[in-house]
Amino acid sequence: MRQDIDAYFEEKVIPLIAREHPELVSEISIRMEGSFGLGISDELSDLDVTLFLPGKLWKERGGQLQLTLLHKLEPFIAHPYAGFSRNPYTWPDFRHSEISVHSWGELLCGQAESVLAGERDVPWEDVSMEELLQLQIHPPLRDARGVLTRLRELTTPGRYPPRLWAKNVLREVVDLAGEPEALQKAVRRNQPLEAHMILGDMLPRLFRIAFLVNRHYYPWRRCYPRMLKQLPAVSEDLIREFNAIGSEVDWREKPAAVNRIVRILTRQILDSGMLTADMLTFSFAAKSEQAWDNPNWFDRVEARGQLAKQAGYDWPDGWIWDRWGWPQRGEVP
Repeated sequence: MRQDIDAYFEEKVIPLIAREHPELVSEISIRMEGSFGLGISDELSDLDVTLFLPGKLWKERGGQLQLTLLHKLEPFIAHPYAGFSRNPYTWPDFRHSEISVHSWGELLCGQAESVLAGERDVPWEDVSMEELLQLQIHPPLRDARGVLTRLRELTTPGRYPPRLWAKNVLREVVDLAGEPEALQKAVRRNQPLEAHMILGDMLPRLFRIAFLVNRHYYPWRRCYPRMLKQLPAVSEDLIREFNAIGSEVDWREKPAAVNRIVRILTRQILDSGMLTADMLTFSFAAKSEQAWDNPNWFDRVEARGQLAKQAGYDWPDGWIWDRWGWPQRGEVP
């Protein structure tokens, strides 16, 4: 299929642009997106390609080029471009154009031009994991000025700040807290719709943790299962448990599979060194204290626990002293 796409661009797309907009040909970078770009396409996949232009040129000529591609180019996949219908009931059937024209300055949250010019560092905290993965995996079909190649070099996972791996994992851990038990209760109460909703929220988070602990950027949600199998260090046990959730008919077995996934991921988190045992045990406090930037974050947890003990209560009650701003001597107002 990749050969077919390459031929389509060399025989159809580029010649059309050369005829209609010759001034743009030497400035174009082209990147394959979506499932084709991730190497996991199938017979149901649509072509999704982004054509990049320098910012000024995109503003001056990009709109005309987009119209040309929509109305004068033979489509790669023979289905009509849905566009925007005046019938509101067609909204579920919307399809994007096969080739979209963008400014490469939009990349890295609009900071690509300043990053490439050396005016600033990669804005890691602002760029989504999905965009970082696109830069690393989606193959350029053409790369004017080497823009996409240079951005790929600047955003490899090895350059991603260690503190942000920890921050992202901790965020997912906090959002998962309590959900396995809620799923178990929904199943025991025979509330399948509620169980579906809880599981639907949990699974993407579990998948994201699996990518993060392997220091790998994660893709868009629908690509999680197929791309997880491609990770070099992912365990067979983990893949098996995810598959069990999808294939198991008996809903009583799904919470058990979730709990096994949580145990596997917990061990991987600890082995990776991204989070400590205390950061997992006191995840909410670790997040609020920004433990990824504060190696002494647990001091405050310990101090407020001691205040609770001084007042005759249990050490874990210390969060109450912190939340209500009670006296530092341990008394209860």
